[in-house]
Parts: sequence; structure tokens; C-alpha cells
Amino acid sequence: MKNIVIIGAGDLGREVVWLIEDINKIKPTYLVLGFLDDYKYKDGGEFYGYKVIGDIGALEKIAKETPVSAVIAIQDGDARRRIVEEHPDFDSWETIIHPTAVIASTSPVGKGSVIFPHVTVSVNTKIDDFVLLYIHAVICNDCNISKYVSVMFGTMIGERVDVGKACNLGAGCIIGPHLKLEDNKNVDFGTTLK
Repeated sequence: MKNIVIIGAGDLGREVVWLIEDINKIKPTYLVLGFLDDYKYKDGGEFYGYKVIGDIGALEKIAKETPVSAVIAIQDGDARRRIVEEHPDFDSWETIIHPTAVIASTSPVGKGSVIFPHVTVSVNTKIDDFVLLYIHAVICNDCNISKYVSVMFGTMIGERVDVGKACNLGAGCIIGPHLKLEDNKNVDFGTTLK
């Protein structure tokens, strides 16, 4: 089994534990060593049944002591980017894909991405590094989802859409086909873009 730490002891961190547990039910894959969190570590103790083993800055120290992968369980794409940039010597970022996600074989998924249950990704779509695709997100064919993008619950992205870096697409959004979203764009809950 592969050792893994989860960065972020919050709601999304609990949900990443759920994904890992579901993956392990099918095939034992991950041993969760615990959480890294700047705020919860000050209090010590546990979170969601696992120890908070250090602040985020402890990542390299832990990696030197034992082989370990990490996943960032934080919704904010800019926060994920900052964490990655603050740890340039660490490159064991794990991609977590729930077993119920349906991803076309011609659609690569980048490192450090987290893909939740019942996500669908159609053909010839590129999911870049450190992308979060939340429950029931649907992405059509020939799209480009750039680094640090967060696609929330029930969002639908039409064909040939280009989503810029660190965009946040709120729950229930509909992004029409052939659109290009500039970097850091926030699309509010339930919005339709045509």
C-alpha cells in the first residue's frame, strides 16, 4: 500500500478520506498517515479518525523520513497553487479518482487532481494538474480544464470549452459549448454561460 498524507483537515479533507476508503474497498491502495494542517496542528490531536501529524510546512520532512504521497484537500484553487509552489522539491502528488467516476481513455488526468463520485469526462478532454471535480460534474468532449480549477457539484461543461487556471465553477453551473473562461474566473452557483 502507498503511504499518503492529506493536506487540509476540513470538510473536503473528510471527503477525500471517503474517496480513499472507497478505493481501498475495491483494492487496498492507500495507507493514510494523517492530515497536515496549519490551524488544526496547533491544537494537535485527531481529525476524522486520523492524526494531524504536522503543519503543511512539514511535508518535506515527512517525505524524507518515509516514502509518502500527498493530496491537497482544499477547494480554493489559489490555495492549492500556493501550497504546490511552496513545496517545489516535493513531487509525489497523488491523483485520487473515485471508482464511480467515468473518464474516457483519451482524457488524461493530471497529477494531484481529485475526482469525486459520479463525475463524467468525455473523450479528448484534458484535465490538468491539481484540478478538483466534485460530485456529478459533467465535462463534454474536447475540453481543456487548466491547473487549479474547481468544478463543483452538478456543474455541466459543454464541448470544446477552455477553462483557464484557478477558475471556480460554482455548484449547478452550465457552461455552454465553445467558450473560453479566463484565468481566475468565478462563476456563481447556478449560473448559465452561453
